[in-house]
Amino acid sequence: MRRYALRRLAFFVPVLIITSMVTFLAVNIVPGDPAVIVMGLEADRDALERFREANGLNDPLWKRYAEWGAGMLTGDPGRSLFGGNIQAELKARFPVTALLMAFSFGFTVLFGVLFGLLSAVFQDRPADYFVRTFSVFGQSVPDFYTLTLLLIIPSILWRYSPPFGWVPFWDDPLRAAQQVIPPTLILSIGAASILMRVTRSAMLEVLRQDYIRTARAKGLRERVVLQRHAIKNAVIPVLTVSGTLIAALLGGSVILEQITALPGLGVYTFQAVLQRDLTVVMTMTMYAAVVVLTTNLLVDLLYGFVDPRIRYQ
Repeated sequence: MRRYALRRLAFFVPVLIITSMVTFLAVNIVPGDPAVIVMGLEADRDALERFREANGLNDPLWKRYAEWGAGMLTGDPGRSLFGGNIQAELKARFPVTALLMAFSFGFTVLFGVLFGLLSAVFQDRPADYFVRTFSVFGQSVPDFYTLTLLLIIPSILWRYSPPFGWVPFWDDPLRAAQQVIPPTLILSIGAASILMRVTRSAMLEVLRQDYIRTARAKGLRERVVLQRHAIKNAVIPVLTVSGTLIAALLGGSVILEQITALPGLGVYTFQAVLQRDLTVVMTMTMYAAVVVLTTNLLVDLLYGFVDPRIRYQ
């Protein structure tokens, strides 16, 4: 298992380096002058030049990349072009996004796997038709639309709107739950719909295998057949898709935080893109890359635990 983990880990660093290079070049070749965006169109040339010198915008690209990369390795990506400390912003905003991602991913896995198994076990029955219809609906309706309805419909029908303004979970669990659970539940609908379909297909394929028929012919209870023989062998594609859905949920968290006014990393990234705050955009892109790569690494390692045959391939 150790050799298997080391082989998977060996891809982590090269991919991260290539991602950082592509991110840095893509951000810096975009047309437009960050100094003009920050200082305004009415700023004179001397003020713009002083701003560029102070923020290293006149330095060669290789020097700026080396300084930024060194800061990322030491955990201090530097300062925003607008003067804010990026590290302090990350520390303040990370708990918000982490809580949103935990709830979103939890709901996605819970409902996606549960309903997918239910649909496969009761194939071509009312429960299966309901799950498949809901899956099509979840994949068809955009997240921003359902999240907006979450705010509009309760306010019109019941004169209720979720509380605004972030309150840490440990300070007021009830208020934090009211802020986080409804939007993350809505956000997880699209991702859960994808996971439902994958789980259903994988489970149906396993249920058609000869060893499942043999287990049933031996007189084993259906619950034992499903738990010991079917589910474990159907979980590999479910793990794969679950890992890839992290990236989709990260993108959805940007919309969620923007609509619900939660001060997380998604809003911070969105504002940085609009303001062309280069350092923040690069840092947040690398943050997302690290999350996705780490998730894929964990999924690869879980393969080895679920199916021991994978370790020797």
